[in-house]
Order: sequence, then structure tokens, then C-alpha cells
Amino acid sequence: MDDTQAPTLAATGIGITALGRLQMRVPEEDGFEDVMVERRWPDMASARAWCERSVERAPHGSLILEIQVFEESWRHARSWETTKSRPIAEALQLGVVNDHGDVRWSALRPMTPRAGSRHLL
Repeated sequence: MDDTQAPTLAATGIGITALGRLQMRVPEEDGFEDVMVERRWPDMASARAWCERSVERAPHGSLILEIQVFEESWRHARSWETTKSRPIAEALQLGVVNDHGDVRWSALRPMTPRAGSRHLL
């Protein structure tokens, strides 16, 4: 197996990847344009590094609106499903640009149906 591929999950899964997403407002000659760029990586460390490099390379005067890195699992489609396999977000990590232009990362948060729930049954 090539070491750039995502590791394989247990029997039910295809693999794990990470998606880096950067939302920014970029200056244009007549104002600003909102831009979102994203790229899939084999792991979260690579996705975070890509986000940090993208922030460093952003055009002068750009405003970074949001930095997100998702850990995703890929599962085989069930026999009755007609759609292709797609990633399911398992965890999220947010980034913030500090005064020095460096990205600071939050703690990794699981993305479960009850992860953000405030009410207990």
C-alpha cells in the first residue's frame, strides 16, 4: 500500500480522510469577493498544514472568515443504496488567525448527533 493513502477502517469502512476548508474575503479591484477553498488529505495533520500554508499565501488585505478541518470516514454503500460512497464527518477542528498571522487550533470535537446537545433526557 502506498503510504499517501488513507488507512483502512475495520470491516465496515473504506478509509479515513481529512477535509481542510478555508473561507475568506479576498480584495478585488471594485470591492471584495467571498471565496471558499477546500482540499481532501489523508490525515488531519496534512489538512491543518495546508490550511496554514493557504492563510500565509492569501493575498494582502484578505480577511480569513473561517478555517475548518474535518476528519471523515468513508463507508461502503449498502446494497439497496443507489448513491456512491461519500464521507461522513466524524470530528471537527477549527482554526483562528491570531494577531501575528499564525493559525491557532481548537481542541478536536466529535461530530455525533448529540455532540452539541444541551438538553439531557
